[in-house]
Amino acid sequence: MIRYIALMLALLLPALVFSEEIDSTKQMSVKTNIPVLSQYSNTFSITNLYFNKRIDINGKGEILEVEFILENQTDDPLDIYIFTVATYEKTEISTSSFETPIPPKERIRTFVVYPDDIQNFTHPVIDKDGKPQKDENGLDMVKLVKFPKNTRAGGDPATGKPYRLSDKLVIRTIHLSPYRKNYFFFNNLAVLIFDSEGKPAYRKLFEIKGKRSR
Repeated sequence: MIRYIALMLALLLPALVFSEEIDSTKQMSVKTNIPVLSQYSNTFSITNLYFNKRIDINGKGEILEVEFILENQTDDPLDIYIFTVATYEKTEISTSSFETPIPPKERIRTFVVYPDDIQNFTHPVIDKDGKPQKDENGLDMVKLVKFPKNTRAGGDPATGKPYRLSDKLVIRTIHLSPYRKNYFFFNNLAVLIFDSEGKPAYRKLFEIKGKRSR
């Protein structure tokens, strides 16, 4: 059970950290660092990436719809797994020592993933000895990281299998930003793609400055 939330974010950003009751005997260490050579793929490319903003039909908030085309650069079909992570983030304008640093809890306001399984992006906070860190209540601390624990969970929802990229493939993902006080929309998106073995094949971060509304 989640007791409280203390914001931070990993992978180029502080981690969203909070505490919950966890069976530490079942925890597995997941390497979330993507090798430099795996950040950009030579086997496929991404083109025509668009961000579409629309109102949720149930009035719960606003939706970020992400659209892009994958193009196979090889002669053989590729099986791949795809995730997108939408966030709202605040960063310092400069690195000046005269600028007041943004508190960790103010840096990340939301963390919405597709496919919609937030637990797949929840990782234990461990110390230098590889042991889970505890909070003042003795609960294991966890963090949200822009890297899934199960890299093969990002399959085609229509088939339940990996996406099959033969020539070109149109991908659409959605992320809901619920209405709230001091409302904000997404301003960052991460695209993560893994190969048929679940190994990192592509990773890129995008800043959302403009959106097509419809």
